[in-house]
Amino acid sequence: MVPTGVLGLEIRVRAWVPMDDEHTLAFLITHGAPPPARNAGRQIVGPPETLPNTTDWYGRFRCVADEGNDYLIDRKAQKTVSYTGIGSIHMQDQAVTESMDPICDRTAEHLGTSDAMVIRTRKRLIDAAKALRDRGEVPPGVDEPRVYAVRSGGVVLRRGADWIEATRKLRAAWTEHPGLSRSVLGNVPAV
Repeated sequence: MVPTGVLGLEIRVRAWVPMDDEHTLAFLITHGAPPPARNAGRQIVGPPETLPNTTDWYGRFRCVADEGNDYLIDRKAQKTVSYTGIGSIHMQDQAVTESMDPICDRTAEHLGTSDAMVIRTRKRLIDAAKALRDRGEVPPGVDEPRVYAVRSGGVVLRRGADWIEATRKLRAAWTEHPGLSRSVLGNVPAV
């Protein structure tokens, strides 16, 4: 779940489902977010444009922008709107992911302090796999889906606030906040 939009208002979830060793199907699920404008003078948040589906296994949900057309980089926008010139955040992610080749050789990888989340995530996955293999412990969340009942997003708090307590209700899933709107952003664009 990506931390975009107003906490407690919008729900955006992205999921990557492996199809085989070299292909992944990506899903984007949104609720509460207004439809993105295609030409808003800034980055596009919504889903990228897709090609018509074909009947083969890999012929569904394919993006128009891809490696073959350099992800439709807009060189003018690259100078004024977006460092990458790639029209949407989702396509930027795809470009970076696909540039690593289908199977990345991580034996020569040198992670640093800025990669702390990657390091922690890999450790949790490896620890969970070993616990299942060695002790039969089911990984967290498999039998307890409520651990995923949380929202992400942005919020401005007073200095010194305990952010965990101050955002508890806003982070709770399946909760409506009728008085909350995007107007709290004060016309500042949110991704």
